[in-house]
Amino acid sequence: MNVIEGEALERWAKYLGVHAKHAVFRKLQRSHFPVLLGRCHPEASREAIRGALDFLIWNFSWDDQVDVGEVPAEWVRQQSELALAVLEGAIPYNDAPPLLWLLASIRERIAERMPAEWMERFIHSCACYFKGTIWEAEVRSNRVCLDVDTYIELRRLSVGTYMGFTQVEAIEGFLLPEEVLSHPALTQLIETATDVIAWANDLFSLAQDLKDDFHPNLVFSLQKQYGLELQAAIDKAVEMHDAAVRRFIEQEKNLPSFGEHDANVARLVTGVRRWIRANVDWSIQTGRYEEGGEAELAPQRSRVA
Repeated sequence: MNVIEGEALERWAKYLGVHAKHAVFRKLQRSHFPVLLGRCHPEASREAIRGALDFLIWNFSWDDQVDVGEVPAEWVRQQSELALAVLEGAIPYNDAPPLLWLLASIRERIAERMPAEWMERFIHSCACYFKGTIWEAEVRSNRVCLDVDTYIELRRLSVGTYMGFTQVEAIEGFLLPEEVLSHPALTQLIETATDVIAWANDLFSLAQDLKDDFHPNLVFSLQKQYGLELQAAIDKAVEMHDAAVRRFIEQEKNLPSFGEHDANVARLVTGVRRWIRANVDWSIQTGRYEEGGEAELAPQRSRVA
């Protein structure tokens, strides 16, 4: 994994035009994305991990540029439309930002390995993520705090888990038909896993979000809707997270048989479960959401596993 990480960082430094002391490059080094992917896919081939790693770095780099308070919602919309067009096969214009050219390269490599039906699903999952980040930017621009149900709807899009879950098939080397993937029992399990990861990330990032006026966060929506103090809202968010974890475990136990597809469904569910655990371990280990000592601003109870 160290070799793969070194290769990826070298490619990114070349594309972004940064050197080893640049803040962007240092942040990529500190993030240790192979730790996250390695925990999610411990038995995957080097080639599969290499492609997924590039997209993961791209995704977090993209998120860092759009998920801040001062970025206009219209700019986020424009950039998202360009990125989605690239994923659909468009070639970036000559002076397009490096992240768009990187995405074009990543898309080309993925498309060489995966069939059209999978690419269509993957692009749809990316479109959901872009829709969520645009919505979040609009919420920040309008300086509003959403009610809990509306916030959950937004967060299921912006957290980006659908992209990661869709890639489980590509990385592990199997494909499931649409009639299996769209089964209510499986879609409910995926939705529950998304809530678990989204709410854990909200708790991990709370210190940063407290400094970003009107940044959407489950804790803030709970505060507003129920008139809670910060710590009480944190406790409520923790309860919701833990209940979702228990719900995921029960849903996994009660999945129906999918006949000849049972083995691959099990592989998908295992991949999703690994993402839940890996997200917690990686967030704590790398301090992804605690840059600059900001974690000290939020109560320690915001750190949950």
